[in-house]
Amino acid sequence: MATENESKNDINFIFVHAADLHLDSPFHGLSGINPQLSDIMTKATFAAYNNIIDLCIEKSADFLLIAGDIYDSADKSLYAQLKFLEGLKRLYDAGIATYITHGNHDPLNGWSANLEWPENVKVFDGDNVETVSVSKNGRMIANISGMSYRTKHIQENLVKRFQQKDSGSPYAIGMLHCTVGSAEGHYPYAPCTVKDLKETNYDYWALGHIHQPQVIETEPFIVYSGNPQGRDPGELGERGCMVVEVDNKGNTTVDFIPVDSVRWCVDELSINGLEAEAELIKIIEERMEKLSEISGGRYVICRFVLRGRSSLKRILIKDGFLKDLVQHLRDNCDMSPGSVWLERLEDETSYPFEREGLLDRRDFISDLLSITDEICSGEDGLTELDDPLHELFGKGKIRHILMSLDNEERAKVIRTAEEMLLDKLIQEADHENN
Repeated sequence: MATENESKNDINFIFVHAADLHLDSPFHGLSGINPQLSDIMTKATFAAYNNIIDLCIEKSADFLLIAGDIYDSADKSLYAQLKFLEGLKRLYDAGIATYITHGNHDPLNGWSANLEWPENVKVFDGDNVETVSVSKNGRMIANISGMSYRTKHIQENLVKRFQQKDSGSPYAIGMLHCTVGSAEGHYPYAPCTVKDLKETNYDYWALGHIHQPQVIETEPFIVYSGNPQGRDPGELGERGCMVVEVDNKGNTTVDFIPVDSVRWCVDELSINGLEAEAELIKIIEERMEKLSEISGGRYVICRFVLRGRSSLKRILIKDGFLKDLVQHLRDNCDMSPGSVWLERLEDETSYPFEREGLLDRRDFISDLLSITDEICSGEDGLTELDDPLHELFGKGKIRHILMSLDNEERAKVIRTAEEMLLDKLIQEADHENN
């Protein structure tokens, strides 16, 4: 991801924008994980953070910005705090300053160990917006304004507290952990709008909270760096931080740099045309090999969703088949850098017949399809499914941990039963005709 106002002249300064480190955060949504991978994932957020430090040193950055959620909780672990401090000390030794705001996961009122921070580390206050000036070679190059969360649940539009940039001021950077616009799927902490941010006349807004890296605007730059390490299948693909270069005229270039050590991948694989188990295994292994080739030495955790129509459907639904196949592919994973570990196989395939064509037949099969269509078209028909499922959902100790089905799930159960019945009927009809 690269965005540029104008062609660059001599670089005036460089900074790295990161956010949402979530150090010591657990990974979610995994089953059957082996001990070696578990250890790798436990260290993944720290590995990504160390990669950010390495990047700052490699790029000879003038400073690092961290826009909130350094830790995963207000009562962060001592281990996470010590590891964070180690990185800051490395930056200090390299002459690189660090500017920090805290967010909803690590508000200032949470517990913190009494540690000694390097003198060129600035943590912004949680009561008011603070502005600090940055100089280089005796000349002021930027003003950085920021504000931390004092407590977790910040509903105020904090952007309104930031003072506008003066016409004679140097390059202005704002730091905030916030929600710009609707940001579907994210709790609206410190909600604001693009208009609010633009009205400050700042040159660059370094934002945190949204984990997907994105450049929202380029005039001025309004940027989410995203989180540097994906933690579940909902955080797919490259994760990293932004390297920002500013030339002597204030022209800005923003480059996204991946720093993750473990990457999540969800892929769809088609079984159309496949007739044997060996063919299925081959396409899965080939896709895993390709993921390894493009991983850049990272560990990849993948989930494959099988789709399409094939007679293999009859094999896929056999009890234990997918579980055994997953275990076989895991056993062949040596867990070296670049390894691909199969987290799950999901069966979204269909039997080798087209439902639409069967509806045109004037026989028992088309009547059956009409009946299931009628059942699925109204709530009364769908709720009738609850009676035969009462043994599962209405009785016994397990009922307390099972969620009742909604209409969409009821319809899926009916359609699955329909497909299984149709397959049996069609196979029997073909057998009689032959």
